Amino acid sequence: MLVLEVKSKQNNLINRASEIEEDQNTKVKESNNSKYIDTALAKEIEAYLRDNDIDHEDISYCIKDLKHNITYSMNENEEFVAASTYKLPLTMLYYDMVNEGEYDLETTFTYSVYMHEDVGVISSSYGIGSQIPLKDILDFMILYSDNDAAHILYENLGGWKAYKQAMQKYTGAISENYYSIDNVTTAKTMNDVSSYLYKHKKDYKDLIKNMEKAEPGEYLDKVIQQKMPQKYGMCNYTYNSVGFVDCETPYSIVVLTNLGEKGVDVMAEINNIVYSHFK
Repeated sequence: MLVLEVKSKQNNLINRASEIEEDQNTKVKESNNSKYIDTALAKEIEAYLRDNDIDHEDISYCIKDLKHNITYSMNENEEFVAASTYKLPLTMLYYDMVNEGEYDLETTFTYSVYMHEDVGVISSSYGIGSQIPLKDILDFMILYSDNDAAHILYENLGGWKAYKQAMQKYTGAISENYYSIDNVTTAKTMNDVSSYLYKHKKDYKDLIKNMEKAEPGEYLDKVIQQKMPQKYGMCNYTYNSVGFVDCETPYSIVVLTNLGEKGVDVMAEINNIVYSHFK
């Protein structure tokens, strides 16, 4: 596997000058794809961060050109609080089990008291001890990012660690604190998940529809307004989102931030740069 890292100290890549900061990377999995590399994308993102005084330590992104198998990234292996983005691979695991016949969407799950985290759609619609259909749990977890719904499903897998082990089917990127009780992730991990989702779209039609309905025109989609499927997350100063855009050159994108509410505008502008580049 040929890996080309585009850094400011390098002189040329594909006969184009590169002046990108050291933590800006472009990776190519196959050498014959090198002809498609255009460092302009990474340079535009870097210029945006610089012009808006955005500290690199407060942001991580990973963008994958799904047509040419090229990844553009910054801080892709740095751990950030995942917030509710963890619910995307969790949901995918259950759609996999439905597709494999282990469950169907009418299978019910017990809502136990220790699974209650906060007031949401689940707790407003069902009492403790209720048997809740899987379809409702999956819908509420993506449409409303319901925490109790997620708790029900990862406990059914055997707990948080068991869930983390199971979702490795979508990624080989395991960070240092991956198995801790902390809800951490990396842009690389989540981009692997998003890329898998795109490549297996036919297996996740209901999930993708819910992702499109959850926060249309917000987060990554705030500027481009493409009704893109995405899973957002927020927790204190953390605002994240992961998704994909199916345009002329389809791409998956993850932006993780520690910028407070400003993170929403930052991820939207980064995705606008990417969309303008690939559309």
